Amino acid sequence: MKTTFKFLGGLIILFSLGSCEKDVIDSGDAELSSADIKGVQNFNNGMINSYSNEVVLQWNELLSQSIDDLMPLPAETKIYAMVTLAMHDALNNVVPKYETYALDNSGVDVTGISKKNIHSISDAAVSLAARDMMVQLFPASTAAADAQLSAILEGIEDSELKTRGVNIGKAAVAAILEKRANDFPLRFQTYIGGTAPGEYQVNYMPFMLANPPVWPENAAYAPNMGELTPFGIISSDQFRDEGLYPLNSSEYVADYNEVKSLGCTDCPMRTEEQTEIGAFWIESNASSMNRLARTLIEERKLDGWEAARLIGLVEMAVIDAYIASFEGKAYYKFWRPVSAIRAGDFDGVDATVGDLTWTSSFFTPPTAEYPSTHAYAGGASAAVFKSFFNSDHVNLNVTSPYYLPGVERHLNSFSQMSYETAISRIYIGYHFRHAIEVGERQGKELGEYVFQNNLRELKKTL
Repeated sequence: MKTTFKFLGGLIILFSLGSCEKDVIDSGDAELSSADIKGVQNFNNGMINSYSNEVVLQWNELLSQSIDDLMPLPAETKIYAMVTLAMHDALNNVVPKYETYALDNSGVDVTGISKKNIHSISDAAVSLAARDMMVQLFPASTAAADAQLSAILEGIEDSELKTRGVNIGKAAVAAILEKRANDFPLRFQTYIGGTAPGEYQVNYMPFMLANPPVWPENAAYAPNMGELTPFGIISSDQFRDEGLYPLNSSEYVADYNEVKSLGCTDCPMRTEEQTEIGAFWIESNASSMNRLARTLIEERKLDGWEAARLIGLVEMAVIDAYIASFEGKAYYKFWRPVSAIRAGDFDGVDATVGDLTWTSSFFTPPTAEYPSTHAYAGGASAAVFKSFFNSDHVNLNVTSPYYLPGVERHLNSFSQMSYETAISRIYIGYHFRHAIEVGERQGKELGEYVFQNNLRELKKTL
């Protein structure tokens, strides 16, 4: 796909968006008028850098406050992706600096925008994009989103630029909704699980304990999510490579015994730190990575365009990690540790000793086991952060407010974050080691691909 960006006076600039080559704005042989030169200068004269990250962060924080821990993680993750990409597209239709996800910015007119007034149009564009997408996808957020929108718009002097910003924000939402129009809803579906050893089975809690049930009996959540069109990768099976360990293999037996001894409720062999890691990283990847991105944006003083791009890339990688991992789950249909360990004496493997009372330390999600979605998304996020900042190093204290409020963990690297996110799934009894190792590795490959091929900077040669 090629995009043409036009300045006054006939300057024609081509962006190559769909290939693996770097994007270049080429002036050709046309003689530049003073209007052309002014337009080019406005593109890169510090105007964008003068736009702070404040409003972008305000909306991302409100998004977290509005949807976190209120729905199954795949649904939450998709909302994060669509809202954050709408904000990114809105800004890049104010002044194009990066490729967009859905709203074409080939004919953007930057006339009248300057360092003095860029906040007026940009704040309006970001705010309308965030508000309209939040309300569209999660109507319960309407009151809070409307209040924040009103407060921001009231602080912007009425002008043609403010109106342009409002219209840009609305257009960004409309473009994404149109692009995702064929998406099917993510919901519980009746699922007839397997009965043979190793096959995913819907035979574990909490649906038989909770009153009312946490989820329907004999149901799995969004087992077809892997059929969704990805956001930034080519296909959901793009990174699928390594298959399952046979049940009678030494590798499977080792994984079985590890999660059996470390992942159960009150497992005596699990250390205090392992217990903390398990509970700390259990929350939604979309939420925890959004919070980490906001911290890094403030610490490293990114401008609004950079902030929107970073969060958009991270959330794009997370949703695609969910889609890709769910494709793998549907392909392999492997059983969860809670099913495997309770059936350990009946699986045809002498080396696996069963325990009919074994329970994971948190309720196991109603999805198949392999590969681990959490590890996949953690690896993908780490790859985006590492690529964005061109470094694996960080020096941050991070929090997990939903499950261990007040507890902090120190991160020395994005790789550490990825590793802890993955290994935590053993400590809470959700996954075998093979699932987390493969998930993390494939996630890193996915994250690198997302960064290299989406929302790239529009280069210019004049």
